[in-house]
Amino acid sequence: MTASPGIAETTQRIACRAEDAWNAVCFYEHIQRKPSLFLRSVLPVPMRTTGCAGKVGDTSRCMYSDGGYLAKRITELVPGERVEFEVIEHSIRYCRSIALKGGSISVVADGDGACSVHMLTRYELQSRRLRPLRPFIEFTISAMHRIVMRDMQERLEARAANWLYTSGPSA
Repeated sequence: MTASPGIAETTQRIACRAEDAWNAVCFYEHIQRKPSLFLRSVLPVPMRTTGCAGKVGDTSRCMYSDGGYLAKRITELVPGERVEFEVIEHSIRYCRSIALKGGSISVVADGDGACSVHMLTRYELQSRRLRPLRPFIEFTISAMHRIVMRDMQERLEARAANWLYTSGPSA
């Protein structure tokens, strides 16, 4: 059996400074919003996470609704720009069919006060029979990326609204 490597990538523009977006970067297991119905139907839902992911060598482990877990280790960190990680172990649903390998999250200033967030996930299909499912797998991973970016955007908007509320005009 020969593993077939794959990459899923998603980029989204966010209307904020790159520094602010970087401060909101998180992984799927850290989102505050409820995953979409689609994601809840095809992927286990993150339940709780232990560990940290702030510097190279840090590891975090997330327990999922299917009883499985996924552990990540930070392998590279360029503060304000990019974090790269590897999946060091996982037992979530599909782990024998699709091996998650790692990925990255990058934030790039667009020059107009906004920025672009780029997420990349590396995986391997463990069977040739799964190759026809590659478009669906990459669509699913991209949906996961999009919900992480949506969560980032919502947290940034909530911070801005809170800042406006607490620093508004005095009476």
